[in-house]
Amino acid sequence: MLDGVALVTGAGSGIGRQLCLAYARSGCEAIALADIRIEGVRETISLIQAEQNDVQTLAIEVNVANASSVKDMLSRIIEVFGRIDYAANVAGITTTARVPTARYPHAEYDKILEINTKGIMICMQEEITAMQKQNPVCTPGIANKRRAQRGSIINIASITGVAALQNMMPYNVSKHAVIGLTKSAAVDHAVQNIRVNAICPGMTETPMVAARRSNSSPQVPKGWAVEGNGRQRLAIPDEIADVCIFLSGCGASYMTGTSVIVDAGHLAALRYEHPSL
Repeated sequence: MLDGVALVTGAGSGIGRQLCLAYARSGCEAIALADIRIEGVRETISLIQAEQNDVQTLAIEVNVANASSVKDMLSRIIEVFGRIDYAANVAGITTTARVPTARYPHAEYDKILEINTKGIMICMQEEITAMQKQNPVCTPGIANKRRAQRGSIINIASITGVAALQNMMPYNVSKHAVIGLTKSAAVDHAVQNIRVNAICPGMTETPMVAARRSNSSPQVPKGWAVEGNGRQRLAIPDEIADVCIFLSGCGASYMTGTSVIVDAGHLAALRYEHPSL
């Protein structure tokens, strides 16, 4: 169980939306929902209010790659709620081009790194700055004050942060960088009782993945997204959100700088031969 105030970027759909619902169900008193598309945020708030009408919500339109926009977001959260206990940096984009590294368009590379990597760096800088001003607290059920935290930050990376998908070089690079950012921030700020971890989801049922699958070449096998996946299905966004909830609270007080892979064993399996052989 949690309490306090949560911030979720990319709150208008997919993993971000489910994480907002999970924070509400877990006991958070207030949630700041941020996205570049405010309409999606309003839909998420409606879902929260239908389940947990005592949770305070704050809708914020933000461009995570714009430092002024992110600074304004954090200022608004502190003005309204007074503090920020948990921050989940979920906002991100995927590639549109599908070409080998040698021919990848520079403009798209810049766009993806701007949002997926620089965006998380900017968000973490402002989140940590706010958390540094807070007294350490324990989440419900944790009595040992040595486990108290000023805040917990979770960055959504991907299994492409530890491996690579073919013809998606900028996305792979951006998610590897998210893991590097996570480790750097964790090492720099652990002494202040601020924890920073990453989650590396496998393919998940989100609008972004649905668009990627629908745009696949006709030559791509229909089941490509679950090949090598022991569960033979995509992840449900709730399954990623549940890991976020654990990492947010003091039950994970000795975890920082860690990247948790949530992929149904996809990366654990070596498949050099077809399973039927």
